[in-house]
Amino acid sequence: MLESLIDLLKESPLSLWGPFLILVICGLGLPLPEDIVLVTAGMLAQDDGRSWIPVAVLMWVGVLAGDSIMFLLGRRFGAKLLAWQGTHHLFPPAKQAKVKALFDKHGTTVLLIARFLPGLRAPIFTTAGAMHVPYLRFASLDGLAALLSVPLFVWFGHWLWAKFDEDIQKLNAAMSKTQWFGLVVVALILIVSVLIWRWRQRYRERNEG
Repeated sequence: MLESLIDLLKESPLSLWGPFLILVICGLGLPLPEDIVLVTAGMLAQDDGRSWIPVAVLMWVGVLAGDSIMFLLGRRFGAKLLAWQGTHHLFPPAKQAKVKALFDKHGTTVLLIARFLPGLRAPIFTTAGAMHVPYLRFASLDGLAALLSVPLFVWFGHWLWAKFDEDIQKLNAAMSKTQWFGLVVVALILIVSVLIWRWRQRYRERNEG
């Protein structure tokens, strides 16, 4: 998958905006791992002689844009969208029930970890919109989660391409040996998210007390 994306976008006008558009579509439910797209964006940036930092910023905007579209669809059409038979192909009732249980248990804090739940991410954002969660709250929580992961994956791709250049075989070997990188990133983000959630709970309890 990684090699196919590189071959498709390398040395083309879409080497920068291609990953951006794919990330927007991923936010709409495209079953493609975001980390692969982000790593590809970093590799293409290195190949084009770009710094990884502005590319990471653009990819962060793409991630938030795709998520916001799902949120705003939920806000505009609400429960009708979730009840529509066409929606059930993407968000079956069982998945919707699981999302509702997450909101009942954790409230809007679930938006912090939704980014790392690929099968539930789009339903969570749509449900948040249908529940009329304030957009600024949604954007701040989702944006924070994306800020913790997007730059790391873009930097990783940039570093890999700089180290192995166009040797795809060595690159694939390095990727297979560093699969732990993504797991470590996700684990760290989840830990940070839990700490933020606990801090918010304690802060709320102190204010209510």
